Amino acid sequence: MADVAVLGAGSWGTALAIHLGRLSHGVRLWARNPDLVAALCADRVHRSHPATPFPSTLTATTDLPAACRDAEAIVVA
Repeated sequence: MADVAVLGAGSWGTALAIHLGRLSHGVRLWARNPDLVAALCADRVHRSHPATPFPSTLTATTDLPAACRDAEAIVVA
């Protein structure tokens, strides 16, 4: 499946990233807040939606160029 970058880790971006990950896409979820990204990586959930775990194909990052590198689609959320 295609790699997708989702730029924005608010509720909408995170929900979209989770959905795409569940469809077996490799997803890189970008956020500018390093504390948020650290929590996303450690907990594998978004603190606003703790009952919805991240699929294994979803990773979070603050590195915008890395998030977009080789992505077949980029979504700004």
